[in-house]
Amino acid sequence: MGLSQKISQLREFLEETIKILYYYRSRVIFSFSGVALGILSICVIVTTIDGANRKAYEIFEALGPDAIMIFSGSERQRTARERVNTLTIYDADSLQRIGGIYDVLKIYAVRGVNMKYQDRKWQTMVAGGTENYFTSFKWGLQSGSFFGSKEYDNAEAVCVIGAKVYEELFKGESAIGKVIQIGQLPTKVVGVLEERGGTVGGPNIDDRVVMPLTTVMSRLSNEKRFLTMIRLKTSRDPDATIEDVKSVLRSNHGIQGTEDDFTTRSSKDILQFVSVISGSLFLFLGTAAIVALVVSGFVLANLFYLTIQERKKDIGIRRAYGATRKGILLSFLFESVFITIIGGIAGVLLSIALQGTFEKLFDIPMVFSFKVVVFSLIFSFLTGLLSGLKPAMKASRIEPIEAIRG
Repeated sequence: MGLSQKISQLREFLEETIKILYYYRSRVIFSFSGVALGILSICVIVTTIDGANRKAYEIFEALGPDAIMIFSGSERQRTARERVNTLTIYDADSLQRIGGIYDVLKIYAVRGVNMKYQDRKWQTMVAGGTENYFTSFKWGLQSGSFFGSKEYDNAEAVCVIGAKVYEELFKGESAIGKVIQIGQLPTKVVGVLEERGGTVGGPNIDDRVVMPLTTVMSRLSNEKRFLTMIRLKTSRDPDATIEDVKSVLRSNHGIQGTEDDFTTRSSKDILQFVSVISGSLFLFLGTAAIVALVVSGFVLANLFYLTIQERKKDIGIRRAYGATRKGILLSFLFESVFITIIGGIAGVLLSIALQGTFEKLFDIPMVFSFKVVVFSLIFSFLTGLLSGLKPAMKASRIEPIEAIRG
């Protein structure tokens, strides 16, 4: 058999398959939709987990593997969302004496502060920090400059705004030099931070305003002693440094029991947190994907059983004209796999089209890669193969005489 003859037979086979699928189009669309939704879920699983991991490593790199954060309030209080101030400026100064610590950042945060520029309003967090706030977080600027020692020492009303705040208040206009109302305090914008995107499982990291710590404590909140957070960098092992930090703070606070009135976090905790988030996404979306594919496979198998009964005479005629059992088997399997592969491709395209919606929903960037397509096509192929195998075997066992008589 020549190559041209094989190509001709393949074309005839494909044309015949398409005609059959078109004839039963209502059933095909039903099966196709189930597969597309299942593959859509798989795409969301893979891309969101990849996106979460990428974002975690970006944050990890930004924070630095040598970073340690200390928050006011115990683990129990923070879990219950109790606002408790326990860290003090004296604590931050005390921690500077621990060996290996080479950078100490003091922060006092005020949440839910009303912002206003002209007729535009926004509510966000104001972070009062020392001059090393931006270098400690390795946070660059879109435009403008940071506040310096002069603004810090004089508690001047200046601020650097996050990308989200800039978007809401200025809508693309130049913000540098403009005055915005922060609470009751008119404040000059000196810089706009570069965009970092939403953090994993939490608020948008760009939704903040940074001001000198002296300004926030004296002119915005009237706080003289307490801090919300202290951030350290160490040249020693972070775990060993955390033990020294706990010892100093427990001594400063006179703690005798087992529960601390502060909470420590290291960069490694972020990676552990992301693994939990990724696992939750995988469990939730994986269950949805499996259910969708199982249901669509079950529906496809039952539809093929019905189709076999309707096509029994056609199968008998094909057998009478020389079609083998293997040929009938492969023909029905091809129809099943063809439906699921097309459904899989549709699921991938649908996930790309809905990428922006899912990113807003999960607040995690979706990272598409070649493996997304590979996983989708493999799952589509297996769904079509497994759901179509038994009906195809039944069709191949139909005897020509019985089929034609029937």
